[in-house]
Amino acid sequence: MSGSADSSFIIHTSSVLLTMPLIDLQCHFGVRPGALAVRPPELAAASTYADESGVETLCFASDEATTDLDGGNIRLANALGGDARFRGWLTLSVHQPDASQTIARGCLTRSRWVGARFDQANDNDAVSAAGGPTVLNALRRYGRPVLLTVNSPVTLHAAIQAAREFTTLRFLLAPQNEETSSDALPAMKETINTLLLPSAAYSERDLLAQAIATLGERRVLWCSNWGRLHPTAALGMLADSAVNKLQRDRIAHRNARDLLTDSD
Repeated sequence: MSGSADSSFIIHTSSVLLTMPLIDLQCHFGVRPGALAVRPPELAAASTYADESGVETLCFASDEATTDLDGGNIRLANALGGDARFRGWLTLSVHQPDASQTIARGCLTRSRWVGARFDQANDNDAVSAAGGPTVLNALRRYGRPVLLTVNSPVTLHAAIQAAREFTTLRFLLAPQNEETSSDALPAMKETINTLLLPSAAYSERDLLAQAIATLGERRVLWCSNWGRLHPTAALGMLADSAVNKLQRDRIAHRNARDLLTDSD
């Protein structure tokens, strides 16, 4: 298959046959040893995954940038030119507010970058901590979405509070364990500028249907976490979910397409 915009994927399960285009909103670049599920996680393999599964856009985050802010983002920027389907999340840090603002000024006016990403790996990395509010305030000028990983009640609360304070930004919340995946839904419900980006590895069997019931079909998105996880689980999560065809298309493609179009 080609990687063109009208490409599609077909998944056979015991009860479901799906055909639709895909946008993968979170893949990983520069994954460190010990966190690997796709070996080796090289971008040539990502292109093959896109060809075989009909993924028209893959959005990468730099794992290296969580410890090497400048170098990790630069290496990802250089890699994004390898395939017209690749776009990037710019990793920023609450602990380096000045550097984060400088990097944002140089990148977030360019179409290759989807928006900003903060890895809330622990409570000390919460966007409410250190220079987080300063960086978020500076990001308002770009109008790009902000992706926040969520690992604990503290980081979930910080993400919700950030969305309530910075109402002109859209926040994608990506839970990183089963507890925060289930806790995120009621926490997000009334904060309408938040969107859920679940992972098949950290979700109950039918989180997508639960999320639509709680948040509505326009606030649920999809990603494979390619580079850390094999995409089969994420594709199966989408195929097996108890949602109708139109809702599945929204999760897999339309909501992400609208998000990416608005960030261009």
